[in-house]
Amino acid sequence: GAMDPEFMVALSLKISIGNVVKTMQFEPSTMVYDACRMIRERIPEALAGPPNDFGLFLSDDDPKKGIWLEAGKALDYYMLRNGDTMEYRKKQR
Repeated sequence: GAMDPEFMVALSLKISIGNVVKTMQFEPSTMVYDACRMIRERIPEALAGPPNDFGLFLSDDDPKKGIWLEAGKALDYYMLRNGDTMEYRKKQR
């Protein structure tokens, strides 16, 4: 229920897909791979192509510093904070 400590620490992240921005809640222990799956389940705009072509990109104020999140890592590995924006977008080939 709502009193679960697990629930209390849910990360509220903004997911940006093209010009659509949705806020979603994730548990910090969620794997990046699963986060991508949840995004595709909840945000129709995320279904714009094969899942393998897409990834989560954490942008920084400095464009050179943005990083792609690795599928096998948990979200809390990246020290994400509430309100952070992640882009769900096509990986550059």
